Amino acid sequence: MDLGMTIVVLVIILLCIMPFVIMHYNKVNKKKKMLQSLTKIAQQHNCTISQHEFCSDFVLGIDESRNFVFFFKQTKEESISEFVDLSETRMCQAVKQARNVNSGSSSYSIIKRVELLFLPISKNKEEARFVLYDEEIDRQLSEELELVDNWVKRINTRIKAKK
Repeated sequence: MDLGMTIVVLVIILLCIMPFVIMHYNKVNKKKKMLQSLTKIAQQHNCTISQHEFCSDFVLGIDESRNFVFFFKQTKEESISEFVDLSETRMCQAVKQARNVNSGSSSYSIIKRVELLFLPISKNKEEARFVLYDEEIDRQLSEELELVDNWVKRINTRIKAKK
């Protein structure tokens, strides 16, 4: 009777743990595929990713030797891959768009969009944007606000160092 009860308890514990193991495995696989896609984009431009960072459904990477920044985002509908040559960029800025909502006597703001904006040196070129979060597409805001500020500092440091 004790052996049977022990087996039943072990099976129940395994059934409770299994969804978490599967979720972790899926998350690791998703990150691996996104990094492979980012690396492939970099290789197409003769670059290698020296630093990268994941956040929800996208990954940012930089080639510090060639001064390129790469972006890959996987949504349900499409894959977005972009890059920017920092030698042709004068500045990077964080763009955070919000909307105000009034609720009774209080009001608060909701983040609508978070972007990395790259301003070109040449006035003939268009600015580049990496859309990290858009409330119409993404389910919820996670670490995008902190990440965008960190990457703006990192990128602007690279731009200033090369001047």
